[in-house]
Amino acid sequence: MNILHTPLFASSTQKALGVGFHNIGGKGVLRASDTATVNRVQFHYGERCGHVPLEAHNIRVLVDFSTNDIRMQMEYLSQLFGKDIVPITAEDFREEKKTTPEQIPLVVPYINVPETEVYLRDELGAETWGIPAQMTSILKNKADFYQLVDELGMDGFCLPDYKISSIYDVAKEAYTFLAWIEDVYKKVELAHIYPLGVMLRAAESDGNYGCCLVYENEAGIVVVQDGNAERAQSYSQWHEALAMSQQHLAATMNLQKETRIVISRYVDLLDSPGMSVVILNGQVESLRWNGQVQKKGSRACVGTSTYAPTRACLRRMQQQYEDQTAASFELFLRRTASKYGIDFACIRGVANVDILLPGELEERLQRQRKQPAMNYLAECNPRWTNYTDAIMTMLGVSRREQTISNMRAVIREGILAIDKYPLPGNVDPRNMREAVFEKDEILKQDGTRIICRMAKNPMGFIFAGNIQQAQQEVAALSTKLSTIQ
Repeated sequence: MNILHTPLFASSTQKALGVGFHNIGGKGVLRASDTATVNRVQFHYGERCGHVPLEAHNIRVLVDFSTNDIRMQMEYLSQLFGKDIVPITAEDFREEKKTTPEQIPLVVPYINVPETEVYLRDELGAETWGIPAQMTSILKNKADFYQLVDELGMDGFCLPDYKISSIYDVAKEAYTFLAWIEDVYKKVELAHIYPLGVMLRAAESDGNYGCCLVYENEAGIVVVQDGNAERAQSYSQWHEALAMSQQHLAATMNLQKETRIVISRYVDLLDSPGMSVVILNGQVESLRWNGQVQKKGSRACVGTSTYAPTRACLRRMQQQYEDQTAASFELFLRRTASKYGIDFACIRGVANVDILLPGELEERLQRQRKQPAMNYLAECNPRWTNYTDAIMTMLGVSRREQTISNMRAVIREGILAIDKYPLPGNVDPRNMREAVFEKDEILKQDGTRIICRMAKNPMGFIFAGNIQQAQQEVAALSTKLSTIQ
């Protein structure tokens, strides 16, 4: 059976109640983060939810609190989708469920970790869509994922040099690891060329919340916390830089739930694409590579896009490795399911892997270490991502069926999702959303779209079709609104 045209959330009968659940905070993605980090992320991303099962008769979005900001955003999306999307709390969900007691509602969470599965299945009595919770829990945890990759030992699925430490020892162990890296560089005569550095990531970190990039440059030793390059700090001593990193990481973690840190070697990169796949009916279909927008000086992803190689060597690498990456990822997912006794034919979900393409220095290092030429894995995201959620939003606004074939069409047409687009301080994001809505009504006649995802400052936008024109229109609107007193 060809799954390309199968609706992602299809069932034998139309669901009376279909619900999106953007559990990006403490009930899901950041399940082992501190309260301040969870609140900060939920505040910014709480309005975003493109992964709603639009085939259902009644469409809802499950939220902790139905705030005015969330209600206004869902009203905006309802106009675009041509369907009412209503935010509801768990209490509202239970009441609405009573109207159709003979049918189990479908809830599509952003990520289906065990805590989410228990909450939705046992407390709310819902059917869930996504990678099975036991499998998700292993793949999303960076320490468990790295150990699993090593255990399965698959060709073409490689990791950068790394070690796993406790948060309580991470500064000391990172310093020892750096000494080992420096020795490696000396042996291959790259010590004065290849910058020393490490990436420190809490095992349950996500979206670079709970990470520190520590590397040397001509100004000293730079520490980038949570991917925020604008607030990077410089130190003269490694011990001081690592101690401050340890302090920051500890502050972002819930140490009652997880204490491990993954220490990986700073790698000279050419690019860092992502790749998502959709799993249905025992089959896996790739959405191919996607671009990751990164700010200078940071490896945090602040946006995603249709992959557009900017250099000839990147086009060659895409042609050489894209299919191989998809095949390796599929095999890895199948072997993982088998290891944990999960029937692969029953999985319905999306998963993503981030890839590190070696730059010139790293390629030289691989050759001089007598290693085969290889790309690396950064992490696995067994969930929706900024990219796939944006694609689903575009299917909704263009009134297309939620199928893999149509997801690929959105990608071919061109898509760019930016999570944090800064506005002038005197511009109300809600006014900007209204102006964007009016401009989008005009642009869509020629296939170009501008969609607001989060009406906060900085704002979240999706640009589609003629992306350059869409960006220019948003810049012009921002300037115009800033001049209105």
